[in-house]
Amino acid sequence: MKLFDTHAHINDNRFDNDRADMLQACFDAGVEYIHNDKVRAIGEIGLDYYYDFSDRPTQKKVFIRQLELAREVDLPIIIHDRDAHGDIMDILRNEGKDNWGIFHCYSGSWEMAKEAIKLGFYISFAGPVVFPKSTNLKEVAKQVPLDRILIETDSPYLTPPPFRGRRNDPSKTQFVAQEIASLRGMDVEEFASIAYENGKRVFGIK
Repeated sequence: MKLFDTHAHINDNRFDNDRADMLQACFDAGVEYIHNDKVRAIGEIGLDYYYDFSDRPTQKKVFIRQLELAREVDLPIIIHDRDAHGDIMDILRNEGKDNWGIFHCYSGSWEMAKEAIKLGFYISFAGPVVFPKSTNLKEVAKQVPLDRILIETDSPYLTPPPFRGRRNDPSKTQFVAQEIASLRGMDVEEFASIAYENGKRVFGIK
């Protein structure tokens, strides 16, 4: 099974002691893409109203400037949206008409996903879609068009079952693929292949 982890933080210090071995294990597990030496996207950018490390007006101002930068260099954006669905969508409608890219670790509704897709975005699912209580997210994963769906780990965070509580890594992409394939009644190899090609397309990988 070929896998593309479209969002991972492999430079995180939690990997400092075994990064090379971890990466080799991921490649051995079928993960063909995690990172690239060339800048492929602008991100992750967006709004975080959960931690509020910065005040909201400043977050919005910087997000709008980052959208402008992405347009200037003609690259997709990777959106971080935590507890900020309404403001994210308002800014994209009004300030990001020519931007496109990925809603990473998607956590919104199906209605929001439909609008995001119309605006040119892919919807990426991480470990939370595997969590038993993520019933709404599972419903969204069933409905996103196959040509707009991506999978990721957001490692070292959000480890899916059955590894909750441990460090996440890109090899766990397979559990996201298995969950979504099961939800959609698809063969996991087929689904993983579709998500893999979508990842290559959005990042411009030939």
